[in-house]
Amino acid sequence: MARTSTATPKGPAARRRIDDEHRQLGELLRSLVHTRELGRLNAELGALRELLVAHFAGEEGDEGLHAVVAEGASHRLPNLQRLFEEHRVILAQVDALAAEAAALAAGPAARLHEGVLALAESLRRHEAVEEELFSEAFYRDIGGRS
Repeated sequence: MARTSTATPKGPAARRRIDDEHRQLGELLRSLVHTRELGRLNAELGALRELLVAHFAGEEGDEGLHAVVAEGASHRLPNLQRLFEEHRVILAQVDALAAEAAALAAGPAARLHEGVLALAESLRRHEAVEEELFSEAFYRDIGGRS
């Protein structure tokens, strides 16, 4: 027996919106997985959180998954509720990672960067003294003799 659909036009529109958001999330996640630079990682985690908050609100809202599932498959609402509960867990994971990235950037990574700056300054000073010594030796001491 064929099942007749009672879905309203908001179902297909919601599905397209959700699919588009899933595509955007996938692109951002691919970028995050390959990001090693802490500043960029922090920015991408922030962008991910922003997109997830909007996406989850849309899925849970009046024009989202709940409405679509309730229209045509209300027996699946408990499964959907479990997915909605995972939204909070996922956001907590993003927040924990962002906090960890911020702590690393402010702590060990900042100390490492300061060390690199100090090394660069030491090398610049060393080269300046070396250049001065070379110039004095070559132009005054060696070149000055006839």
